[in-house]
Amino acid sequence: MLWVVGIFRWSPARAILISYIAIIFVATALFMLLPTTKVEVSLLDALFTVTSAVTVTGLVVLDTGKDLTSLGQLLVLFLIQIGGLGYMTITTFLLVVMRRKIGLRERLILSEALNYPGIYGLVRFLKRVVIFVILTEFLGFLLLTLLFLRSFDLKEALFYALFHSVSAFNNAGFSLFSDSLEGFRGDMGVNVVVMLLIVLGGIGFFVINELYLLARGRINRISTHTKMVIVTSSILTIGGGVLIFLTEIFHHKGLWSLPLSERVLSSLFLSVSSRTAGFSTFDLTLLSESTIFLIMLFMLIGASPGGTGGGVKTSVFAVVVLAVLSYIRGRSQVVVFERSISESQVHRAMVILVLSILYIGCVNLIIDRVEEKDFLKTIFEVMSAFTTTGLSLGKDGLSFSAEFSPISKFLIILSMLVGRVGILSFAIALMSGEREERLKYPEARLLL
Repeated sequence: MLWVVGIFRWSPARAILISYIAIIFVATALFMLLPTTKVEVSLLDALFTVTSAVTVTGLVVLDTGKDLTSLGQLLVLFLIQIGGLGYMTITTFLLVVMRRKIGLRERLILSEALNYPGIYGLVRFLKRVVIFVILTEFLGFLLLTLLFLRSFDLKEALFYALFHSVSAFNNAGFSLFSDSLEGFRGDMGVNVVVMLLIVLGGIGFFVINELYLLARGRINRISTHTKMVIVTSSILTIGGGVLIFLTEIFHHKGLWSLPLSERVLSSLFLSVSSRTAGFSTFDLTLLSESTIFLIMLFMLIGASPGGTGGGVKTSVFAVVVLAVLSYIRGRSQVVVFERSISESQVHRAMVILVLSILYIGCVNLIIDRVEEKDFLKTIFEVMSAFTTTGLSLGKDGLSFSAEFSPISKFLIILSMLVGRVGILSFAIALMSGEREERLKYPEARLLL
């Protein structure tokens, strides 16, 4: 609980990391002790499944619909909800409901977990977040129930709708169908509802909160952050769909084999889902290598800060692009919407991107050397794990990780955890602490 965190006086980043590790260990024990599976499962595969659920990734070494019992599926669903909202968010909300006092350190930890700037108005923000999550998932549940009733009986439709609504909103990518959502490729209703849930979950609670306040007339305009996230997400979603459609032209094994309407819908769905959601309406192994490369780029960019998705975040991508363009144009400032971006924020964005690429590269080199399997499938799996996307080039309804040795599986597990916590937060959590710099060194002249 949060007061335990306060006793040990952990930094916010370290507290969040340790809370995720604790949840994973406890949940793995429950997964092994309770009748959660229909088949015999190793401890490593149980740890893999639990980590994938808590980090809302969606990579699977067990078929969620076939290999797990109803209890196992409910446990996965519960872990997805905890992982999407965050342990700190749920715990603090319960403390607020019980009218327990929330101290300064707890507020700092919650602020870090929610990517909320400062601590002013944090409790009100938290209440809105929880209400928004409940209402959105419930609405998604109702709509999906009506849509699934066309194919299943009432009991199945209700459970399928609940599971996929929670999984989609939390950008988890877990599905009770072995082929994910391939059976609904041409179903406009299911596609639209799932895409809306993914977008609402991944755009960031801060953005949703500002749009709510604007609609209620409590603020006159939205922040630069909200503008940038909305514009960047819109460009990536629409532009991504167009690029995927174009890279599949004349690729008769891939999307080109579908009717035009399904081709367009699948391209748009894949554009939305590839930025950390993990659902698929088409067999990814049949896509062209150009499309696979595009998907990896979208996975790396990911969702927006403060949401349920992963990746380096849309804001980091936008800041890096703007910084590069500003430098090329010879401008001394990085400007967006007539507002300058500070050097510290540009520096932070660059560090996050570089650390992410270095981590993915190092882990991929190790796994590729250990496994000696298809390089494209391996790096795609590592990218998917680190960005908590869940898409995979595996077969038979399982992720490619199912074919890995224990060492590689553990590295994928670690990557899912690092990706969920955030590469920069993970690095800070491992450090002994920040040191104040008292010296200013003379500048070096370097040739670049």
